[in-house]
Amino acid sequence: MPGAAGALYPLLIERELDAIPAAARSFAESQSEEELWVAVARFAVLAYAPSQHAKRAVMAVWAAHAVRDFAGDRWVDWIVECARYSAESRPPWSEPPILDDLAVDESRLTEIRDGDALLMLDTARALEPLLGEKGRAALLRMPLEELGVGGEEVNGTLESLVDQAIASQGAVDDVRAVFVAIAKRELHPSHESHQSHSSHGTYGTLLPYHLARDYAQTLIAHAYGRRLDYRTDEFLAAVHYNLEHGDNYAEWSFA
Repeated sequence: MPGAAGALYPLLIERELDAIPAAARSFAESQSEEELWVAVARFAVLAYAPSQHAKRAVMAVWAAHAVRDFAGDRWVDWIVECARYSAESRPPWSEPPILDDLAVDESRLTEIRDGDALLMLDTARALEPLLGEKGRAALLRMPLEELGVGGEEVNGTLESLVDQAIASQGAVDDVRAVFVAIAKRELHPSHESHQSHSSHGTYGTLLPYHLARDYAQTLIAHAYGRRLDYRTDEFLAAVHYNLEHGDNYAEWSFA
């Protein structure tokens, strides 16, 4: 594995969490911030497993790109946190991530209508134009694997689900329901819908944090907030409240 990725990926594979920040910043300096993000995103996609932390790690790298303009000069810090989260949440493996030799049955994508399978399909569609055609099979295997896992379906209007998330002060299950509802509304989204930058979702200050703490939902909520046109700032305030005062889920990661 040549170049900067050759120095970074072994640290991710071995979960050398304390060494990842310096290696990631060295990568960004020698290559670019964008190339660092691509390397971390590819790792997260190949490290995907149908566990809450592993799939949220993939959603987090998409979300970090979606809020890049809002992150400003902290964007590298966000990529570092995404790298650490991807490393600590992946299941054990012994080989570096490989994008080749994957095959998926894309005809089954039409079965996806709800739940985490829809969230991973939404994420895959957002990442594909950023990671390129070579990664298509790796991306699409995520929602297809979620089809076999099941997961709770989401019922109710988007507005009622946002109201519930606000009332529960950003409870993880309620916020997830909002994500799913937004993805349902855009079941067949265009590339542009993922790249839109609305005037909503600018609550407070978005500072890098240990993403495993809340399954990365604060970062992801800011990305989905770009696609929400109802009580957006109140929704994000509730999510931030949960980050500060809710349960800490970091102990459930693989590390």
